[in-house]
Amino acid sequence: PVVAALLQPAEYLVTPTPGADDRAWLERLRASLDAGIGRVQLRAPGLDPSRWRALVAEAASLCRARGVEALLNGDADLAREHGLGLHLRAQQLRAFDAGMRVPGQPLAASCHDAGDLRRAAALGCDFVVLGAVLPTPSHPGLAGMGWDGFAALRETSDLPIHAIGGLVRADIAT
Repeated sequence: PVVAALLQPAEYLVTPTPGADDRAWLERLRASLDAGIGRVQLRAPGLDPSRWRALVAEAASLCRARGVEALLNGDADLAREHGLGLHLRAQQLRAFDAGMRVPGQPLAASCHDAGDLRRAAALGCDFVVLGAVLPTPSHPGLAGMGWDGFAALRETSDLPIHAIGGLVRADIAT
């Protein structure tokens, strides 16, 4: 488990929902990849499915050209179509069957508690994100588990874990 964790990229970029300008979204992704991001979760809740499908195709091509590992949030069929890894939302963990995994691609999950971590391990996830560590605008009203809560949960799992929620680049050292 220690070696597996050390082999993980230090950062896991989770894309924001695109605004009105898809080209600008793709350019921000390209700039992040050029700056050295090694792993990306393509995520755009609520976006029109046909628009998202086109953006995923372009984003997958950008990631592939730069050798960056890309996972798609929540959509196993679209991930399979583009040869991407799959990132499961926490609520998907309970219903996901390991046979739905995209062959040869990474599987990850969002986790919020020890039960989520156990389920992710049982599914054979390659890594997880655990949070929210700190308060975050994406989950208003949630205080976050704090670094002590994160550390306690981290000790219950052998999976490589990325901290998420309310964090900035300066938090990587922590």
